[in-house]
Amino acid sequence: MKWYQNLAYKLVKFMQGRYGPDELSRFLSISAIIVMILSYIKPLRLVSILSLVLIGLSIFRTLSKNIYKRRTERDKYLKIKFKVKDFFTLNKNKFRDIKSYRYYKCPNCKANLRIPKQNKKKKIMITCPKCKNQFTRKVN
Repeated sequence: MKWYQNLAYKLVKFMQGRYGPDELSRFLSISAIIVMILSYIKPLRLVSILSLVLIGLSIFRTLSKNIYKRRTERDKYLKIKFKVKDFFTLNKNKFRDIKSYRYYKCPNCKANLRIPKQNKKKKIMITCPKCKNQFTRKVN
């Protein structure tokens, strides 16, 4: 048991001042595993090099001492990740609400607005809750 504690102490000491694992490193590792599995398909043999590069990047990020640079990379990754996630969430909601709601974009601030469908075809005035801009759209 003492050797285990000694090993853990040495690992903690080694990792001091280093960035450590984060969401981007995990994404790179998972992507490397997926690419490695895909490389078993005969025409995609050269893709295995990409998996090694992804694993190398993940390890490099984890062991890096340039914390500021790794953090800015992580922030850029999260910004892209949330844009993609929001896009798919919006389209899923549009599909779910297709019978009872209409989705419009505010021409001023580009916010997505959900408006209930009306029985009669008519134009209504829509006020954006974000920027208070008013515009008219046909709701049916």
